Amino acid sequence: MKEASASSDKKTRLIKRYPNRKLYDTAASTYVTLEDIAGMIRQGEEDVRVVDNRTHEDLTSITLTQIIFEEEKKKKSLLPLATLKEIIQAKGEKIVDLVSSGVSSFTHVREEAEKKIKTALESVSNLPSVQKEITALQKKIDLLEARLKKYEK
Repeated sequence: MKEASASSDKKTRLIKRYPNRKLYDTAASTYVTLEDIAGMIRQGEEDVRVVDNRTHEDLTSITLTQIIFEEEKKKKSLLPLATLKEIIQAKGEKIVDLVSSGVSSFTHVREEAEKKIKTALESVSNLPSVQKEITALQKKIDLLEARLKKYEK
């Protein structure tokens, strides 16, 4: 397996794992910890890839699993106990199904909440007194934006 170079794919953050278990971020030219990698991902790194420096084996999945394990050890429980048991019972084969169903459920709940909020806002905005307040607030916002633009110049 060939190692991807950080220069050929700027979106990939390459982390090399050495035999002494140290992790080296090739983009920042510094050693990093599992917590640092978790931070990169939380901050929206497009693609973090961890490879064994000697064999060039992709260790990304193992490393991310290790990060989850460390979070669980710190009692920052990411997954409900029942879900963890299901993963073990399924020998990891149904992880994708569990995650997909969780994402689908979250998406459904979010869509329903957005519909209810939109309906509530539409009904409130039909009240004449609320419309007057909204208009007044909009004028104030416009005035503040104009002042802000003036100061930016």
